[in-house]
Amino acid sequence: MQSRLFNPWLLALAIALSTPVSAQSLSDELLALHWHPATSDQARSRTLAAAAWLERDTVEEDWRGALDAIVLRMERSLEHAGPRPVSPVDGALAWLVRQQEVNLRDASAAFPEPDPAGIGELMQSDRAAGRLARLHSAVHWQAPNIWQRVAERIGEDAVESIRDWWSPLLSQRSATVAADGDPVGSYARAQAERVRQLSGSQDSAEQAAIRDSVLRAAADFTWRNGRVLDAVWLTFEAQLRLTQLDEPAELAGGWQDWLERLDAERVRETRLIDLDLPLILALLGDAAGYMASPEAAVDAALDELADVYARLALFAPDLAFYLDQPVRQPVRRAIADCNPDPLLIGPLPREVFERCARNLEALLQDGLASDELVGGAQGPFAAEFLRRELGLVSWQRAAYLDGHLDWLVQAQCQSPAWINVMEWSLLVDHLVRWIGQRPVYFGGSRWQATLDGITARMRELGRAHVEWLDCITGQGSERRDPIMRLLDRHRAALTELAALLAEAGRAFYESVTRPGADIDLAGPADQVTAYRPEGLEIGPCPEANTCGARVSLPVSRALLGMFPNAFLLGDQIGLGELDLCYERVRWVDRRATPARRSSSRVADYHGRLSFDLVGTFGREDGQQTVFRYRLTDSERRHYLFAAESEDTLALDCPQELIGQSIASQLPDDHPGLVPNRLTYFASAPTTPEAQLAANWSAGAEWRDWFVTGRRVERLEAVDGSALETEVQARLAALSARRERQLSAPLINPARAGESEALALAMARASDTAALIRRSLELHYPRIIRQHAAVRAMLAGEAGLVTRDRVRLMRESGMPVARMPRLGLDRVDQLTRAWLALPEALREQGQRAPEVDYALERLAALKRRMNE
Repeated sequence: MQSRLFNPWLLALAIALSTPVSAQSLSDELLALHWHPATSDQARSRTLAAAAWLERDTVEEDWRGALDAIVLRMERSLEHAGPRPVSPVDGALAWLVRQQEVNLRDASAAFPEPDPAGIGELMQSDRAAGRLARLHSAVHWQAPNIWQRVAERIGEDAVESIRDWWSPLLSQRSATVAADGDPVGSYARAQAERVRQLSGSQDSAEQAAIRDSVLRAAADFTWRNGRVLDAVWLTFEAQLRLTQLDEPAELAGGWQDWLERLDAERVRETRLIDLDLPLILALLGDAAGYMASPEAAVDAALDELADVYARLALFAPDLAFYLDQPVRQPVRRAIADCNPDPLLIGPLPREVFERCARNLEALLQDGLASDELVGGAQGPFAAEFLRRELGLVSWQRAAYLDGHLDWLVQAQCQSPAWINVMEWSLLVDHLVRWIGQRPVYFGGSRWQATLDGITARMRELGRAHVEWLDCITGQGSERRDPIMRLLDRHRAALTELAALLAEAGRAFYESVTRPGADIDLAGPADQVTAYRPEGLEIGPCPEANTCGARVSLPVSRALLGMFPNAFLLGDQIGLGELDLCYERVRWVDRRATPARRSSSRVADYHGRLSFDLVGTFGREDGQQTVFRYRLTDSERRHYLFAAESEDTLALDCPQELIGQSIASQLPDDHPGLVPNRLTYFASAPTTPEAQLAANWSAGAEWRDWFVTGRRVERLEAVDGSALETEVQARLAALSARRERQLSAPLINPARAGESEALALAMARASDTAALIRRSLELHYPRIIRQHAAVRAMLAGEAGLVTRDRVRLMRESGMPVARMPRLGLDRVDQLTRAWLALPEALREQGQRAPEVDYALERLAALKRRMNE
């Protein structure tokens, strides 16, 4: 057992620990570079390059140049990993599942530390970016050890030579790291001191406590500096490490306190990165609480942490969502068959070991590519089938999703073969543990070839995926990776959705407002409007005395502006109807003068025309008078020729006299040329109707008198304040009704055979957004899991527009009409974040972290078997 667990890095660490601190080859200042955000990436690359250089058999005379060359080659390889650092627990699904099943306290169950052994060979492999990134993210823990070995290999003047090699980075960043009063520099120096203490400790409990303090300081630093996703991954890692301790209560209590102290508002804001992050933080708090309890309930904590992994890495509600599915029965049976018979006494026979290993091997080679485990690459690809498949974990439908993408973009690229990488990782981990128990049974060339074949098969599948991505990218006149092609489709769907929503919004608006309306249904009741009713004319008021006038008078915008704003708004939305009419038409200031000789008894009557202009607001329960103005002509008009009489003069509207005969008696001394009795007829030289027609919009332009308010008398008027409350209520009701009507096709899932254009456009937008996320999960998993800028646009509250996002925006009160425009802005935001990533990464993709973890386990097993 001791030989299987031997690790040359542990031996080197023991040698380094025997060296006095004063002789350490890596100063605290250089070690702090590994922790300062401005230098950590470059510093860790340099230390990882040193680890690779140490694996060489010979020492080059120009060791600095050799290290520089390794750094450059490593940086090119790491481009495929995306932003760094990556979490070392991303991909450790198999380890976590194993911990849930059997909580062992032995070396095979220890936390899966990335092991730099074999890094030189790893750098010669294709698609090793993920494994290199894991080493890159953990190499700072071993930096003192690595550089101590470098110093021993260089020999004389090693410390100065090493410092000289670091000098470009040190001179560039030393002011930042060493400045007094700089909180970032202070953090980096404090972390360096802790790592130095860790390298000098030989007590496992002390080492665990120091490592935990480093992780908690890192989590707190990243949280306070806005890198909340990194903080969550760090917290997750720390708690997984605590599950391996015999007495985790004290350290777990520290994490529980830290999580409880997090600002509640900041925790809510994590929804912008992932809607599940507040829940994930709560699960982490629960896990810490279980381990901090007196009974140190590690098993309960592991259940919580398993669900954290499901949400962080698999975008599933919990791990059981996948692990408990019936389609996994063959895998579960193969693993269960390896469990020893509880009735067996003594060691397991060799044939039991070999039979179990052969069963696992068979599944790894040929048993993980069924339609149940990866989906069917040939479809069917109709939208309703896609939505059904999207209800499962992406890795369980990998072949189908790739086939659908190829069909959607019409690329005609041969879809790559898939195996279920989660199951592959679980089986590899079990095989490694199984062989590790009795390596003597598996030391022959046959098992060496088997392990090589398992590794080669996965690498072959990886190359096929790269070729397929390259084929998709190369379609058309310009190279566009699959994510960019899907973003183009999502953008087109949103553009169509915006046009359809605008059309539907206009149709709704026209159905609830009058022609010419300009009211904002979402606005306040005091909004200013330029609306004037169309087709309105001024006629006689109903049942009013108009002195025979029946003429229809034209209105003007200015005249309609006499209505208070609230009534103009109310008219637009159907609360009532505006109207103008005239009444009380009469002659005032009347005078009579003889028309002939005084004895003829006929007279001419002159007077000024007067009338009332009445503005009303008609409602179901009657007419409301809004205003009443009275106009009196400034000129007298000859309005009547009739018998001279005080009674006639008293009539303000003598219409009934028109046409009546008038008997007159001439004087006795008249010349006698005519009879001494003449008969006249009463007549109207002008009429109120004629005066209204002549002087309303022309002549004296009486219409403008009302607008200016001069030469008219205001008899009554209301200000409209009482109506504003009703207007506001109606606006709120109409706005809510519009939002419900427009959002229904956007929120409700499209039915089979759906024909409504709005629902179909939303379905295309939602489906393409889902495909973008699933394609990232399959081909760029580290990006969507750990790169906050991309994850936020797919899993966050402000992500790409889907039905769930529409529901969230509705709940926040956002108008539906604004959603497509906001969605297009989010597409642009994701496009910028995506194009900021290396081109090689975007066009070639990434390997699943679970695969990298399993390959790492296989490589470690092979090294042990060859020792």
